[in-house]
Amino acid sequence: MSRPRINGRRGAFQLLFGGIFVVVGLNFFATEHQAAAEKYFGWLGPVPLGWFAALWVVAGVVAIACAFLARPKDAAGFVALVFAPGIWLGLFVTSAIVTGSQAALVQGIIYGGFAAAPLIVSGMQGADDRDQREVR
Repeated sequence: MSRPRINGRRGAFQLLFGGIFVVVGLNFFATEHQAAAEKYFGWLGPVPLGWFAALWVVAGVVAIACAFLARPKDAAGFVALVFAPGIWLGLFVTSAIVTGSQAALVQGIIYGGFAAAPLIVSGMQGADDRDQREVR
């Protein structure tokens, strides 16, 4: 049985961001964030912070698993890495609109950056797949 191989730089990115996402999600479970959540997301009613935190953990695990898959099978990992912070981006932008909070808008921009980075990396070409692509 052969040892699993990381899918080059794309896989390394998924491992790195996947690990970070798992830590971010677990941090929401391990420490008290309810006061901040109520401040930004009180418009949702009772804030289901556990569900939103679980998005990060699930996305991280999916990305880590996909880091060992060849292109295009690794796409699910990149989708997961965009999905979790994309949801938070939407929550913070909505919060900024509803509450008028500039801090919520800044948070949204930060989460938007977390969502944009995987989009950029997912489109990168590697040394191995460059010859397989059709040049137009």
